Amino acid sequence: MGMLYLLSEGSAARKVGPRIAVEKDGVIIGRLPVRSIDGVVLGRNAQISTQVICELLELSIPVVYIDDYGKILGCLCNEKQTAARLMRQIEIFTAADKQIALSREVVAEKISNQHNLLRQYAKSKDADKLSAKIKRLKSQAEKINSINDIDELRGAEGMASKIYFSAFPDIIDTTRWNWKGRSQHPAADPVNAILNYGYAFLEREVRIAIALAGMDARIGFFHSNDGRKDSLVYDLMELFRQPVIDRFILTLLNRKMISPDDFDKSKTDCRLTFDAVKIFSTRYEEYVSKKYSEYDGKNTRDVICERIRTFAECLRR
Repeated sequence: MGMLYLLSEGSAARKVGPRIAVEKDGVIIGRLPVRSIDGVVLGRNAQISTQVICELLELSIPVVYIDDYGKILGCLCNEKQTAARLMRQIEIFTAADKQIALSREVVAEKISNQHNLLRQYAKSKDADKLSAKIKRLKSQAEKINSINDIDELRGAEGMASKIYFSAFPDIIDTTRWNWKGRSQHPAADPVNAILNYGYAFLEREVRIAIALAGMDARIGFFHSNDGRKDSLVYDLMELFRQPVIDRFILTLLNRKMISPDDFDKSKTDCRLTFDAVKIFSTRYEEYVSKKYSEYDGKNTRDVICERIRTFAECLRR
């Protein structure tokens, strides 16, 4: 089935026999077998019973709490971490040679993903404008293997992202979408707002996969381990931003599945309306649950989990 979203005020889930009863304002609107759910996502005003939480945790099914921007507030998950795995993770990620090698791989793959996505759009958009940016990304990628400093790698990743996002006016309909460049928090416009929302969904996927793979989200190798962020989550998100989230969001924008009217705008912020959040969540679940031939018949969510599980297994060797 995918994720069960309980976001609106008055929505709730409780245990009724072997199933989860989903309610809206006290009225049951559906009953689901517990094992049919990949996870539960709850907004601030939704409710879930202790009995449901316990059964979900027993089955290693995560429960995620989010804010109005889709950002994770907390996650309950039956984690598989052990002290030995934690010590091994620290040993590898704090060794300078391994830190550089892993960071190079992640940055190189991210730039390759950016390059490939622009090449796909060059087949149907303004190829001349996109080709110059594709060449610049290729040039940036060629520098990666010669970089032996983590801060320099971060700078190279940042420059590649700047080049990549400068191509967005050549990909989206700028008569509908006002794009002046990437702005994260707060979002300055609808495109940035929906990108932020999509990356929050990706964070959830990666965070859950890390927990189930037995790794500690706080200890990474590319982003700074300064306690402000769960570094490993952001490290591994880099592998999936373009092939998963950007691909999905550009499809939503270009196929007019989302419109500029689907955003609440203020002088300081822009975000999806509640109705648009429901559209986004439905479309997203359809997207990550669909099986693709390029993934050997697997769906996107399974690919993310499998990739992170394989990464974790490599650390234990």
